[in-house]
Amino acid sequence: MLTLFGTGQQVSPATIEAHRAAFRDAIARAGLSLVEITPAATADEVLVASAEPAGTPESAIGAHWSLPDDLDLVWSHLGLRADAPREVKKVKLRELMLTPAWRSAPSPLQGQAEEYLDAD
Repeated sequence: MLTLFGTGQQVSPATIEAHRAAFRDAIARAGLSLVEITPAATADEVLVASAEPAGTPESAIGAHWSLPDDLDLVWSHLGLRADAPREVKKVKLRELMLTPAWRSAPSPLQGQAEEYLDAD
């Protein structure tokens, strides 16, 4: 775990990126695997839950989550800022779409999600 503390002022993006690069380099030199960096800047910094084997009972977590109609309102529920990198948002959105709650997501949200993932 790496945490940056400032002296009363917000740390500059350049400082954050320099420490992020040094942290990733240290992980690689030690032969370790990156699990997650928060906030994520790239898709490989997002922790994605492993898929359950076939036949495993479905989790009830999130099964009755009332999702909003608008995709822009979903990001904060996924632990993302509105300005999070697009590739990070895509990973988190795909993960949400695998939950039981997605089956009952509003149609407008489902359409926006598909468009978002298909764009680029």
